[in-house]
Amino acid sequence: MDWRTFAGLHGDLYWALLRQRCHSDGLPLDDETLAQQFRVHLHRGIGYLVGDRSLRTITDLVNEAIDVPANVT
Repeated sequence: MDWRTFAGLHGDLYWALLRQRCHSDGLPLDDETLAQQFRVHLHRGIGYLVGDRSLRTITDLVNEAIDVPANVT
């Protein structure tokens, strides 16, 4: 999956936020560092989702993404 497919219409904003975070953390802003930090952030987010015991089905994941309370289906 390329960046445009992943980020969609807001890709420029996400990239700017990633650059700002790297700048704030004192990291270089070269393409290799930005790509590495994006992967770290993505893996951390996936780890949070995997560790969330309330997400048992794809429906649970979608509801979490659109912020639907757990007791409403």
